[in-house]
Amino acid sequence: MSSIGDIVLGTSFLSSVKNQFPGAKIDFLIKKEFAPILSKHPQINRLICYDRAKGFKGLINLIIELRSKKYDSVFDIHNVFRSRLIGLFLRNVKRIQKPRWKRFLLFYFKKNLFSSSFSHIKMYHSLLPVIKEFPLTNLYLDQSDLDAAKSILDQYSIHKPFIALVPGAAWKQKQWPKEKYNTLIDNLDKNKSFNFVLLGGPNDTICDEIESKKGLINLKGKTSLLEAMSLLKLAQFTIGSDTGLVHISEALGTPVGMILGPTSRETGAGVNHATSFNFQVDNLSCRPCSQNGKRKCYQSKQFCMENLEPQLIAKTVLSQL
Repeated sequence: MSSIGDIVLGTSFLSSVKNQFPGAKIDFLIKKEFAPILSKHPQINRLICYDRAKGFKGLINLIIELRSKKYDSVFDIHNVFRSRLIGLFLRNVKRIQKPRWKRFLLFYFKKNLFSSSFSHIKMYHSLLPVIKEFPLTNLYLDQSDLDAAKSILDQYSIHKPFIALVPGAAWKQKQWPKEKYNTLIDNLDKNKSFNFVLLGGPNDTICDEIESKKGLINLKGKTSLLEAMSLLKLAQFTIGSDTGLVHISEALGTPVGMILGPTSRETGAGVNHATSFNFQVDNLSCRPCSQNGKRKCYQSKQFCMENLEPQLIAKTVLSQL
């Protein structure tokens, strides 16, 4: 698995596999840099890490190692070139079928052939016998992880409830404008005093563009992935883009508000827990326009983001806290 969001969504399928084969030992193949996400997961017997830095030779050695295991079942719930290549050398491989043609018709011709119940989790579960209810996504930390996060908060004198903000995304089109975040923070703070913690990777420059104020700390690029996870676990609420850290927050049990712009529930985006919310502008003829926000907006302005008002999000969040 090479996407944080896909990894998190895959934990629902992982639970179903364990439920159907309770005595099985489960190995999970993951990119090395994302291994901390599942490092404490009780349903995984062994994490196998793929290191891109080892190049083609490393991939060959990985295939040899996997082949030697003689697995009873292999589930490819990612179905990209690399996972298909690995699967060629293994037996008993079951692979999801991605709706690429349906996406193409929807994004470019606005022909929607998706069922109203479509989701990535449901797509993963197509590899198992019929299941009526899908487990929630789930991630795990231990007390030492939470203690480390509390130490970080202590360094910045954060001693009261805080809201985590994840404004960055891999593609700029999925980012809500910085001005909207500034207004949201002001609306939340004037109604109920909060601290705010900005989280993201080194390239999430939008974190630096949000106005600095008392009670707001910018930890962009200053935490490890495990530390960021632990901070999200301690947050009262998380608000952010349709991106990996927001999916992580939800899987850790923290309610989230996910801002959907170019992506949409129709093609599998959005939250999965009952305590979480999708925030989006409905009835736009141009959305969804891409699977991951990669495609540039062709409108005069990005209505799916510009027309989403901070006051609406603030009102919803305050009603939950």
